[in-house]
Amino acid sequence: MLPIGMGMPSTPLLSGPLTPEMQDKMAKIRYCIIGIFAAAVGRLCTGDVPFNELICGIFGIFLLKDDENVITCYSCLASSPLGQCAQPGGGGIACLMPFLLVASFNCIFLLLRLFIGGPFLLLSFCFQFSGSVFAWRLNTMISAAALTELGAGGQGQPLNQPLTQMRMFPGAEGVGNTVGGSGGGGGGAGGGRAHGAGPMGPGGGRFVAFQGDGHRLGG
Repeated sequence: MLPIGMGMPSTPLLSGPLTPEMQDKMAKIRYCIIGIFAAAVGRLCTGDVPFNELICGIFGIFLLKDDENVITCYSCLASSPLGQCAQPGGGGIACLMPFLLVASFNCIFLLLRLFIGGPFLLLSFCFQFSGSVFAWRLNTMISAAALTELGAGGQGQPLNQPLTQMRMFPGAEGVGNTVGGSGGGGGGAGGGRAHGAGPMGPGGGRFVAFQGDGHRLGG
């Protein structure tokens, strides 16, 4: 079976629990999901097939996997074949973006026959539109919090630190000291050669820089 939300953009995961503002948005989404299921039952009783509402509601139940108020519904879905389609974590915040996209597309389709579909279709549109708005706001808050955590974890060094004091490659300091030490020894040897005889020239004599007679072109 294909996992739920496969190919859809995902919401960044937080390292800690949800903030009180995020939990408030989740509670509002829960009320919207309950309203979506109620509208689906109403449409079914009036002879309509609420397929889109059921898909959106299933996404919402997997989104609320940690909510104590819907834990029974989640356990029922998780133990069914639909549980094999859930995200690797079994749902949660990873289903926020799929729920947002499904609810948004359902609102577009419902808008085409909003005034001829009956009261339960209008009720479904209102709950799915509200749920998509709350889900979008929650996704914005989670994305901002994730970027803040990423910036706090990645800024191990201040930006105003001098370039010569920045350790661009941690662990390379010992290598630099080793190379510097051997370079110092080589420099000493090179200094000895500079004070002593220079390299051999083409005629067998010693070559000394900036010494000898000059030659002019055409002279």
